[in-house]
Amino acid sequence: MTRKQITSLILLAASIIYDVIPADFIPDIPFIGWLDDMLITSSAAINCLQQFGINANGKVERLLKWLKWTCILLAVIIVLIAILLAGTIVSMVR
Repeated sequence: MTRKQITSLILLAASIIYDVIPADFIPDIPFIGWLDDMLITSSAAINCLQQFGINANGKVERLLKWLKWTCILLAVIIVLIAILLAGTIVSMVR
């Protein structure tokens, strides 16, 4: 196995552990809190598919790369929106 393949497996394992551990960036509120877990795990799984895709078609590789970065971008956007909403709620309470 190559170094990238081992790293992708470690990232997938870490993302599954992140799903199981109750400490999250966004609390596990139905739907909203599950989105960041789903996006992080799916991007790690897609990364594994990329790394272990032996003799994969060029179009498939580009599609997987696009999907992975879309998941990562969506996860970042959701976390930023949650932080902004939390900040707004805190400022309204004061």
